[in-house]
Amino acid sequence: MKVLEIIYSLSSGGAERFVVDLSNELAELKNSVVLCTLLDDSKKNNGFYKPEISAKVMYQNLRLKEGFRILDIYYLWKLINDTKPDIVHCHLAVVFYLLPLSVIFPKMKFFHTIHNDAPREVSSKLQYYLRRFFYSYGIIQSITISNETTQSFIKYYKSQRYCQIYNGRKQPAPSSEFENVKGFIDTIRTKSKTIFLHVGRYAEQKNQHMLIKVFNQIIKEGKSVALLIIGDGFEKPKGVELKAMASDMIYFLGLKQNVVDFYLNSDAFCLSSFHEGMPITLIEAFACGCIPVCTPVGGISDSIQNGITGYLSKSVSEEDYYNAVMSYINNKDKINKEHLVEYYKSKFGIRECATQHLKLFNSKNTRKKL
Repeated sequence: MKVLEIIYSLSSGGAERFVVDLSNELAELKNSVVLCTLLDDSKKNNGFYKPEISAKVMYQNLRLKEGFRILDIYYLWKLINDTKPDIVHCHLAVVFYLLPLSVIFPKMKFFHTIHNDAPREVSSKLQYYLRRFFYSYGIIQSITISNETTQSFIKYYKSQRYCQIYNGRKQPAPSSEFENVKGFIDTIRTKSKTIFLHVGRYAEQKNQHMLIKVFNQIIKEGKSVALLIIGDGFEKPKGVELKAMASDMIYFLGLKQNVVDFYLNSDAFCLSSFHEGMPITLIEAFACGCIPVCTPVGGISDSIQNGITGYLSKSVSEEDYYNAVMSYINNKDKINKEHLVEYYKSKFGIRECATQHLKLFNSKNTRKKL
């Protein structure tokens, strides 16, 4: 089977991380895989995950500029016409480019993974009605990634035409920098016994202002904790303000290629978001035995059993998240890290995820005639 995976870029986000892992695993399963990105990968951090693409995957970069242009559809038409895939699988808002192409190539199967609550991926009424039409007729088949995203899809598009497949992640492994990271964190442990980790770019969605306030309060109360924050965007004005208000036991480390080393050397993982799909960072935390403390949004609610596979706050409020963090601090040894790793293997391994995608790709085409 020949599969064409399409996404805007390979920047440091969760969907981008997932696409690389899925492409690599599909290729490992003896499929011909082409991974195409739209934005110029030589600019910003658009090629962040590019070094991790398997040699078995053919990579193409269209080097398009940001923003939608009609001509961009032509470049994608040419890509599909030249590649001649059996499957076209797109991610995020790339689906808007593919609406006309899914009609031009009726013998190909088109799929779109919805990585967030359905309404949050749509920017206009026109997009909504076009997507609803294409999903409802099965011209483009939708893939949801958690119970929450499924329910949002059904409610928003008033459609039952979807397939739910949980995100997966390749088993993380320590890098050559592991010992250096361990030494760095061990130094912090001389001042703070418990190390929390947050991985994510600066964004309103991530609710990092509340995260900082909670840890400022816990540190002020004399608890022996430190918070490491990995991600970009904190050089922006609001990010700079956030850094200025943070305790000196909160460390902003910027982007890291070797983020796994930090999971493996930390005690707990923090995610304070207002909304999520099925966070790859949470799956990484499970895989590394880093105990999650999260807000109850998106696929997080499906994945964390409070006190068993992590700690879940009652809401996204500051008080409730504070209570969740304190629940972990007061019960540090309650959750077995090895249990979390086994939980990851049973539910979020990339092999099972890729196998489910192949099963869907091989299923009968249920596209309605126009």
